[in-house]
Amino acid sequence: MDEPSSMNRILILIAFSVLLISGCKSSQSTTATPKVSKSSLSDSQRAEVTFLFFNANKEKLLGNLNNAADLFAEVIRKDGNNAAAMYELSNIYAEQKKYTDALFFSKSAYLIDPSNPWYTLSYVDVLQKNKKYDEAAEVVGKLVNAYPDRVDYYYEWASALLYSDKTAEAIKVYDKLETKTGINKEVSMQKARLYQRMNKNDKAVLELQRLIDNNPADAQSYGMLAELYQSMGDKEKALETYNKILKVDPENPYIHLSLADYYRNNGEKEKSVEELKKAFLNKDLDIDTKMSILSSYYALVELHPELKEQALEMCRLLIQAHPNESRAHAVYGDFLNQDEKPNEALVEFKIARDLGAKEFVVYRSILYLYAQVQAWDSLIVESEEALTLFPDQPEVYLLNGIANSQKKKYAEAATAYQSGVKMVVDNKKLEVQFYASLGDTYQELKDFQKSEENYDKALEMEPKNATVLNNYAYYLSVRGEKLTKAEEMSRLSNEIEPSQASYQDTYGWIMYKQGNYKDAKVWIEKALANTPGKSGTLLEHYGDVLFKLGENIKALEYWQQAKDAGDASELLDRKLQEKKLFD
Repeated sequence: MDEPSSMNRILILIAFSVLLISGCKSSQSTTATPKVSKSSLSDSQRAEVTFLFFNANKEKLLGNLNNAADLFAEVIRKDGNNAAAMYELSNIYAEQKKYTDALFFSKSAYLIDPSNPWYTLSYVDVLQKNKKYDEAAEVVGKLVNAYPDRVDYYYEWASALLYSDKTAEAIKVYDKLETKTGINKEVSMQKARLYQRMNKNDKAVLELQRLIDNNPADAQSYGMLAELYQSMGDKEKALETYNKILKVDPENPYIHLSLADYYRNNGEKEKSVEELKKAFLNKDLDIDTKMSILSSYYALVELHPELKEQALEMCRLLIQAHPNESRAHAVYGDFLNQDEKPNEALVEFKIARDLGAKEFVVYRSILYLYAQVQAWDSLIVESEEALTLFPDQPEVYLLNGIANSQKKKYAEAATAYQSGVKMVVDNKKLEVQFYASLGDTYQELKDFQKSEENYDKALEMEPKNATVLNNYAYYLSVRGEKLTKAEEMSRLSNEIEPSQASYQDTYGWIMYKQGNYKDAKVWIEKALANTPGKSGTLLEHYGDVLFKLGENIKALEYWQQAKDAGDASELLDRKLQEKKLFD
């Protein structure tokens, strides 16, 4: 068989192109089928134009919009009446937000073939993007006249008129639409909204009443009418309408929310709360809506603490309606924690976790609550489990380290802190806390060099961290090392927080270590005055200072008080037995 001629090959490509193009046409954004040019193109010219159009469309589908635009422009240069290419080029420019260019080509396509609805709707869209709302409304009105049975075009027309601030004309379009479809809920509600916008509430009421008469079982229509009466200040009719909803649809949970809102606006708080409770108990009201309402209580409780019990009751009702929803238990745990009931909050968060909550916030709450109630063994176990699920969360390492420190497992604590500090990202305060904790821990491990290195890192990041300054200074004073540096740090911590008893004790103890017993007495007395309870360490320090000042009898009295209070040094019993000071 002979090889096909070049003309035959071109015709094959044309046929293939047209099949692909026409096969894709399904929406406004689809490729338009090239209309046969009104100009007299030869067969080869038509083939070339179609081939260019095909390649332009291919580039568009591949996302190469600039290449596609160049090829569609080439089609237009070769065939000045190619509406399809103008339509496609306009769409590309619109997508690139080049609305002026898009308008030129969109209008050109429309003028060439005004009967094509895709060209018309595209032209309307671009007119609106260019803020030519009156023209857009006029064009889409012509489209409706050309296709009077196309219901969707009436919606486009009404929308265009609204853009043009022609509300009354938009309502007339909806009236025309109703002659085609009959009473339509969407249309009636929109008309009612528009009448409200025009301050024609009486007409809005009539529109909604007409809708209700057409379907007396539609609770949503009653709801909108009740809200309209409320906005009009007609409380009696609003309540009457809400009560009709209860008769029409007694199981509708949203009516209780509406009534709660109604009574709250009327200042009838008790009735409002009762309706809200009914809504929360209704299992048909989705939990997302209930959670959204509960979230508003966080701020309300801060401003009005008397609402705390109400929030807790709503949480209990939420759990009653949704006992197996982890979020219900988690939000209850939040409010219990806010109410300073950590043990009860812990129970709810653990239930949330056991019901399948995977959020880190739930696990973090459990860990912090264990720390709050000082359940250190449980905190160790829970934090180690949490590390398997959230190995990149630094707070888990921190809490694990704290728990191990409290159990005097300092090596394990140091390991946790070292791992956790590597996970910190863009959180200077947390990083400082890790280094400070490492400083404390290495002090207990008697690795004083590492202790100082970590304290120094913490202070390099936050030079006025009073806690770090105090702890660093205190441990130096205990060891009797670098007392000048210790004094400077302790003085600064007291300047930052001047009434902190433990900081005052540290400064007094540094004075003691430097042999400045009179100043030591002054500062430790300040610490005693600012301590609400009894601290064995502080009382023992004061006894030591008194002994150095020759007040031996008073020193023995304070040492005995220190023993009674507990938390004193290992040398205290010997001091009491031998009635002398041992450093």
